[in-house]
Amino acid sequence: MVHGLYVHETGSLSGVRAVNVRTGKEYWRYERPDSEPGVDTFDVSERTVVAAFDEGRLIGVDLRTGKPLWHVDIQHAKGFRTTVLAGGQALTEAPGAVRAFAERDGRSLWTAKTPKSCPDGLVIRAYALPGHLSVVSLVCNVTSPNRDAYDLLLGIDNRTGKVLWQQHSADLGLMVRGGEHTLVIPHSDHLWGIQLLDVNRQGVAARALTAADAWDAVAAGGGIVLSAIGPGYWSEEDHDALLRAYRTRDGHLAWQLRAPTGQAYGFPEVADGRVYVVRQPFLTGKDTGRRIRADLLVLDSGTGRLLHTLRLPAMTVPDESRELDVRDIGDRALSIGWHDNEGAVLIATD
Repeated sequence: MVHGLYVHETGSLSGVRAVNVRTGKEYWRYERPDSEPGVDTFDVSERTVVAAFDEGRLIGVDLRTGKPLWHVDIQHAKGFRTTVLAGGQALTEAPGAVRAFAERDGRSLWTAKTPKSCPDGLVIRAYALPGHLSVVSLVCNVTSPNRDAYDLLLGIDNRTGKVLWQQHSADLGLMVRGGEHTLVIPHSDHLWGIQLLDVNRQGVAARALTAADAWDAVAAGGGIVLSAIGPGYWSEEDHDALLRAYRTRDGHLAWQLRAPTGQAYGFPEVADGRVYVVRQPFLTGKDTGRRIRADLLVLDSGTGRLLHTLRLPAMTVPDESRELDVRDIGDRALSIGWHDNEGAVLIATD
């Protein structure tokens, strides 16, 4: 059963707060003075909220109590920064490097140097795999006017920070984890296909999986790849009205779920044999500023059967965003946010 609290950026964007998901009562608030720089991004695990501020500060807050656990200041040339939690470590950018800090106490754990061709980058995704391996995707050269931006995948020993291997890839922002040692990305050469990457400490081995629309893979896990599609993909009013699940072992369709008329799906996540996805009204540009109610659906990943439904708090539609995505999920918490927007909500589960 999904219940409990949600965490989001405060109105001033200088902190985060936790609120009862049903009553709106505030549990706790962590907020720096309004004059201080604001939150760029934050990520969550089952125990911790870690937020990155745009002047270089990284902070850890206990999820249940709101107690500040630690903070660290990182000198960095650019303003915007990201943070991603993976395997009990908080990852963020540093000049020419990726740095990792302990999720619960902020200890500096390791620094992984990026190649000279990537003097600055943004950490987009990170996964902790067996064998003390963290796989980290970066967008390189996002602030370098004289260098071409590109996507880079790094395999890092998450005990020492040693870079074990690196690989240029396309569209790593769409990368999802498909299994214990498997990543799923759009196929670099075939528009209507996706690529499965078998990953270990030695490197990456690619194999293709073809399906009619699987190039738009949005989540994966437990032997299932999810594709979200809808009419008018190149239209300004695009929305995902159909979820399709493919089996990674053979590429065949396992199940599909169509949204009711006037409804759409955000990007889902898969964890522990379940699919978490937000179903919401179909929104257009005219809905900016409107408050809407949406539902979090919990499905069986193997069959698509509905297990639970949770009515989410009313949320205001921001400019340039049309859907609510499930961004990340841990053992007892998941975060939800507007697509291509910094604000996010965290739902605590039992």
